[in-house]
Amino acid sequence: MTIRSRSRATTLLAGSAAAAFVLAGCGGGGSAADDTVSLTIASWGDPFTSATRTHLAEPFMEETGYEVQIVDAPGRYIASLESQNQANNVEWDLLDSTSAPDAYIGYERGLLAAMPEDVQSRLLETLPEDAVTDFGITWSILGYITACVEEAVETCPANTSELFDVQGFPGSRTSISTSPMVNLSLAEVAAGVPVEELSTHEIDLDRAFATLEEFQDASGAWWSSGDQNMQVFENGEAQMGISYSGRAYTVAENGTPMSISWEDGLYNPGFWNVVEGSEHTAEAWEFIEWIATHPENAAAWGVELGYSVPMEEAFDYIDEETASQLADYPENREQLGDMNFEWYVENYEEVNTRWQEFLRG
Repeated sequence: MTIRSRSRATTLLAGSAAAAFVLAGCGGGGSAADDTVSLTIASWGDPFTSATRTHLAEPFMEETGYEVQIVDAPGRYIASLESQNQANNVEWDLLDSTSAPDAYIGYERGLLAAMPEDVQSRLLETLPEDAVTDFGITWSILGYITACVEEAVETCPANTSELFDVQGFPGSRTSISTSPMVNLSLAEVAAGVPVEELSTHEIDLDRAFATLEEFQDASGAWWSSGDQNMQVFENGEAQMGISYSGRAYTVAENGTPMSISWEDGLYNPGFWNVVEGSEHTAEAWEFIEWIATHPENAAAWGVELGYSVPMEEAFDYIDEETASQLADYPENREQLGDMNFEWYVENYEEVNTRWQEFLRG
């Protein structure tokens, strides 16, 4: 299967313990037994599940009379879908905020449904072209940015290249341990690849890992979740590094003065996807179209979680201070590069094998 993406293509926020919410529709009630459509969404656990339930699923049900169930499966989308396919029992209809690598890999492996042409045409009337792909729409978007504890160093780096300059900007570093594409892409920027060329750039793995070795030598602690991302800065385990954009601002709001720079960072979208093999494919795409045409609901979802959403009109419902901290805010977006996820899919095994070797030292 060939990927023909129009997207600017998350390791995303990890979820909480598994839970499920059955949300009864208001327009006639009923159940699957009496032919009421019932959709199942896989999500990340709270706070994702609660935000999706409140701002998206419940108002959608009020309008359609459908039922929506949300099942928590944090970080397990691809593995779970593969197991469901092997058992010939597809249990989900939609995926909430699929990380970009998983979305591209899932589509390549036939786990995600292709978007019908008529749906794609309608979505392009309300969303930017780069938010609509062959397999879903972008969602829960963040930036990977340069963050620095101002009081911990003499001078904070102002962009990715300076962050990787361990001699010119001494201090302990941090980065995300679970996303090789983020680290490899930023290492290539530090090696001189223009950020605007990343989306089509084929990463030189030898060069990128050599650059990361220098970064690693100066590292304090690497993080694997949003909470750990904040803790390494707040606890002094690292003085500067690559951070989720929203988490860096939260650290500052919590009282640790932070220098935050979007320059030469990465744009990282999640996705809404429909599961291949769903018994309610048409209704699942209807849900995604509903999201794309309700910017006020999308804005409320994004503000609650600190993630950006792709529709421009949503920013009409977000205050300026909050908007300025989101990845799709124009001044931020123009500074961010896009990762080449098609290249990642093609080189998945080698990239991840070398990444695990790198982490082991």
